[in-house]
Amino acid sequence: MDHQSNEILGVRVHAIDQKGLIDQVLTWVRHSEQRTLTYANAHCLNLAVEDASYRELLNQTDLVYVDGIGAVWAGRLLGCQGLHKVTGRKWIDALCRRGEDEALRLYLLGGKPGIAEQASKVLEQRYPRLRLCGSSDGFFQTKTEAQVLTEISESHPQVLLVGMDIPAKERWVAQNRAKIKADICWSAGALFDYLAGVEKPVPGWLERIGLEWAWRMKEDPKGKWKRYAIGIPRFTARVIAIWYTRRLIKR
Repeated sequence: MDHQSNEILGVRVHAIDQKGLIDQVLTWVRHSEQRTLTYANAHCLNLAVEDASYRELLNQTDLVYVDGIGAVWAGRLLGCQGLHKVTGRKWIDALCRRGEDEALRLYLLGGKPGIAEQASKVLEQRYPRLRLCGSSDGFFQTKTEAQVLTEISESHPQVLLVGMDIPAKERWVAQNRAKIKADICWSAGALFDYLAGVEKPVPGWLERIGLEWAWRMKEDPKGKWKRYAIGIPRFTARVIAIWYTRRLIKR
């Protein structure tokens, strides 16, 4: 993989756009390479500062792309080159369109009971030539963890999408990677909630001006207020502190 890597708040992130991301995944699939992917946004990076074990997991991941305008802004301020915001709501369709031509096999793991199953049905309707190998909730209520791992082993998906919270998804993949019979383990966050229609998509005009966080906080103030009302100022202060320190050193 020859994509440039950058560091933001101690986390190695890759300069890659959506097309490059899908190209890379499909190249790994064609060569049956075992790889892991996840994303970084302001919330992830804040947590990585506070949790060294999570930061280490991110830095051990084969590819960490940027999912969030805050991380793009931070990277540019700190001199990172070529960062792009790549969101699951968009790359999932790009992956599945390409995947139809290559008979790509997917397994969906994550969300509350019924969510991954509903998301799988949505993808089947949109992309009938895609091969959906199975689905399970991320709390292991409908199937035990052992049953899920057995089901994955028997169906052998090329891409396992893991839709859990951070850092649970990265930790689950790391703990079980040797048992997971899938080429690609891709931590996909709340993707299944969007596909299933549980979480509304952000209006395009808000996303274009970088206020996606405001929409999410409005939709789920109880669950998201701390992440954004406290997290964004904290993230901004951390990035500016690094930028200012570098300026002082250069003088």
